Amino acid sequence: MISLKKYRTTTMIALIPLLFVWGCDLGYDELNTNPNEPVEVEPDLLLPGILKQSVDNTVENSMSVGNIVAQHTSKVLFGGNDRYNWQSFSGFWNGNYNTLRNVSDMHRISEENGNDNYRGISLVLKSWLFSQLTDAYGDIPYSDALGAKDNGTNSPAYDQQSDIYQGLLDDLEEANELLDPSGMEVSGDILYDGDILKWQKFANSLSLRLLMRISDKTDVSSDMQEIINNPSTYPVFESVDDNAALTYLSDNPNQFPVYTYRTGTFQEYRASKTLVDELNDIDDPRLNVFAEPTDVSTEAGEPEFVGVPNGLEDDEAANYNGSPGDQSRMGTLYFDEPDAAQGLIMTLAELNFILAEAAQKDIINGDAETYYNDGMEASFEQYDITPDADYFTNPDVAFDQGRALEQIGSQKWISLFFNGLEAWFDWRRTGYPVLEPSARNVNDDQIPVRFRYPTEEQSLNATNYEEALERQGDDNINTEMWLLDN
Repeated sequence: MISLKKYRTTTMIALIPLLFVWGCDLGYDELNTNPNEPVEVEPDLLLPGILKQSVDNTVENSMSVGNIVAQHTSKVLFGGNDRYNWQSFSGFWNGNYNTLRNVSDMHRISEENGNDNYRGISLVLKSWLFSQLTDAYGDIPYSDALGAKDNGTNSPAYDQQSDIYQGLLDDLEEANELLDPSGMEVSGDILYDGDILKWQKFANSLSLRLLMRISDKTDVSSDMQEIINNPSTYPVFESVDDNAALTYLSDNPNQFPVYTYRTGTFQEYRASKTLVDELNDIDDPRLNVFAEPTDVSTEAGEPEFVGVPNGLEDDEAANYNGSPGDQSRMGTLYFDEPDAAQGLIMTLAELNFILAEAAQKDIINGDAETYYNDGMEASFEQYDITPDADYFTNPDVAFDQGRALEQIGSQKWISLFFNGLEAWFDWRRTGYPVLEPSARNVNDDQIPVRFRYPTEEQSLNATNYEEALERQGDDNINTEMWLLDN
């Protein structure tokens, strides 16, 4: 005999599947769907966030480490980064990979929608973001990095840097083919306001940057020559209006990221003695943009610029040259004017210096001196500066075949102010300008050449992390990646 209690329990268990069936027929799925929350986001909604987040990440990391290691700025308080006591910069890694997931979504959706211009833009942004990551770390997750949603790849392998660069250049070639100024319109473009020709110019200019980066590892002459000899097929930057530079707004949250810093935080940074001395030596008017005269000299009516050496201990730095009032801060452009400073990705000035170096090394046909002078003029125009007529005839500035590569590298370094990560990447490759390690560094008098992988990779992706180390070398800031391994 079955007890009533057991019968009731058995009956309820038997009824559970029926409840699920009825539930499906009663419209619960529809009730649980928010009609105001889209299931799929269109590219025009993804693009502004992608651009803002990626450029912000570059600006923030240029401020905290890139400008410092490139010796554009120095730190007078909490100067661990200035003394190369580098921890894992996981924010740079995570920020770029998080944005790349949205870039991947934009590429997929635009492919489904048949909008080749959004697809081309997504490939340009993918190439730029991945180039930053591999330039900072070396071997990184690349081919499997964005596959978690599509194929469940949660522990992606690390690709070799040489293969990554080939992938980036292939994507930029495809982007150039997809981008069509007479094609479908795009919106949500806070970088170029939907001007597809400018995106095409950015794609090909970025290709030249990446080709120059690997020029010591492989013959890039034919590839670079093909781009510069075919402007109708491969347009590149022609004016400062083509610069890949995000213009910020005066209203929150679209202000220049550093503008949101506390005053005290901003005051921890000073113009580097390396930069100030170089610009003072050549009487360069860009110094008035990049730095402020010291408070003491301004009050005395005789403004002068004094940079602080990189890597001093906090008490030394605070009292350098007498007091904080005797030191030059960064220019007002970077803190007092929320909509004036731009988030720099790549500029006409940089492109001209790339071509100057390539011409000087006979990688391309062209006149290195012309490209060199054009680079300086583009940098001045970028900041709306007209230098004195004798600036270009200054013996330290005028093109000299005997030290042309040094001049090109040094002027390129100046033009990359507040694009500190790029300045560091390029200095690391060329050795120009000649930089001395920071004063009280804790890295055996070596300027770091890479970031350490985020510590979470050691636990969340341990097998692939270890394989990368076996191939590339120890995970420390002095290990030379493929680009630097000569």
